[in-house]
Amino acid sequence: MTLTILEILFALCGIVSSLFFVFVHLGWQRAMRIPPGRSVHDAVSIVIAARNAAATLPDLFIALREQSFPRDRMQILIVDDRSDDATAAVIAAHAGDLPVEVLRVDQIPDGVSPKKHALYLGIMRAAHEQILLTDADCVPQPEWVAAMLRVFERGNDVALGLAPLEARAGGASRYAAFESRRTMALMTAAAAWKQPYMASGRSWGFTKELYTRAGGLEPLFAHLGGDDDLLLQRFVRHGAHVGVCMEPGTQVESPAPSSWRALYRQKLRHYRVSSSYNGRASALLSLFVVTETLTPLLGAALTVMLPGAAKIFPPLLVLWKFWYDTGFLFSAFRWMNGETSRTRLAVHEAFHIFYAGIVGLLSFVKPPRW
Repeated sequence: MTLTILEILFALCGIVSSLFFVFVHLGWQRAMRIPPGRSVHDAVSIVIAARNAAATLPDLFIALREQSFPRDRMQILIVDDRSDDATAAVIAAHAGDLPVEVLRVDQIPDGVSPKKHALYLGIMRAAHEQILLTDADCVPQPEWVAAMLRVFERGNDVALGLAPLEARAGGASRYAAFESRRTMALMTAAAAWKQPYMASGRSWGFTKELYTRAGGLEPLFAHLGGDDDLLLQRFVRHGAHVGVCMEPGTQVESPAPSSWRALYRQKLRHYRVSSSYNGRASALLSLFVVTETLTPLLGAALTVMLPGAAKIFPPLLVLWKFWYDTGFLFSAFRWMNGETSRTRLAVHEAFHIFYAGIVGLLSFVKPPRW
């Protein structure tokens, strides 16, 4: 009886989790078919929180200078969050003719997340109705500003952009690049199916009216992370219309963590924040994570319990499932200039299940930090 129940659960978990990959693929294709919208001529405020960003800001300034959108209709707000390197000097030397305004932060109020505080100050200083956010180590492609504003023109008051991490040398960096593209595919599909649950702080934006109506960042000050996901979910609860920017030349590039230690610290923050998700989209995401994690675990249990040659079937089915599922990620990864080898995608997917499960559990017992 126990063996039969395990076999049924194994089959159900495998089928349900694979259906989510179909959901992602169809959602991605749905998003790709959304027309881009008309050119817009509104002004925009771009808010960037920077801490010890002297090494990365020059590349960001070059990218902002190369935007197709007129720079005289940009307001670029850089919040220098207690930097003790040459960030201020780099801004002065490299901003050039960009319309940059600098806000210096020297102290953080007790109990307030540093990045949220920096973004809060920048958003409060924004002069324009449409606000875009990115990070100090990012390099937006030339059409980013113009195309993100076209998302607003389609009647949305939130714009989500694609910001996959770029792999450097090393296994940690390659896995982080895979995981970021996987996350971007999930984010895009969910938004396309009108179930948005997350945003990437490296590339998103919203209207000032919506931000004010939803109460802004202040209710989220106590959370270390979530300046993107949790704020988006507040927007959704206040009736936000969420659109995705899928035009060519609009991705925001930034380097993936180069070490397992840096990646671990980043994922601790992300998984800790995910425990605060709510709503139907987060329930569906939880079902996906649970069934995807249980499938190989149940397969391992069946391998132990089945007699004789039957032991070989559960691991073979699990391996085939990794291969099958990652086929539904192929088009998204190709669009985001990511890994397109089915074998390597399947290997990364298998590793992701165990790595995410372990770090996800640790996030509840180990306090995350920047």
